[in-house]
Amino acid sequence: SNWPDLNFDLITGPKYGQDPDMNNPTAPWSRTLTGDQLNLVAKLCDIICPADDGGPSATDVGVPEVIDEWVSAPYERQSRDRLTIMSALSWIDDEAKLRFAKLFVALSTKQQLEIIDDIAYQTHDLPPPFRQISNAFATFRKLVVAAFFCSPEGTKDLGYIGNTPIIGDYPGPTEEAMVHLHKVLDDLGLSIPEPLLSL
Repeated sequence: SNWPDLNFDLITGPKYGQDPDMNNPTAPWSRTLTGDQLNLVAKLCDIICPADDGGPSATDVGVPEVIDEWVSAPYERQSRDRLTIMSALSWIDDEAKLRFAKLFVALSTKQQLEIIDDIAYQTHDLPPPFRQISNAFATFRKLVVAAFFCSPEGTKDLGYIGNTPIIGDYPGPTEEAMVHLHKVLDDLGLSIPEPLLSL
């Protein structure tokens, strides 16, 4: 395996603190990915969440910037993910050079997918040289998917209707929801107390 032996100093600096300014969503720390790393992140993001008839790509909704902010954050979890993701980015470019004598972003789509197909699936028969990168790529993929589906376009793609104001009084659950609730409670041998039914 050509897994890189990277090491980073702990990122220190300002954090959100106990009372973050919710009107200013900008992180109080500097971002640390280089332009080349951001280009690689963008290419990988769009392989994971490409544009299609249903909506935009991960890059279109700013996922690479979210990844940059995440790996630049001065927190313990993000520091662990920084080492994992930076090592994965290095591995992917090294693997591209080993196989095709070019950086990953310079490869054809077919060549890029040949590498990604080798690391994207954590199967029981995955060859040992690909196990560490496969785990690292899974971490990266989770961050990409989470960032994409937290965007307005991603929540729309999911059909998520939460965080939407209701004008007027809350109408309460639908009849269909109440039928479902009563069935689940009946299956569990439970019921809604009478005082709550009249609310």
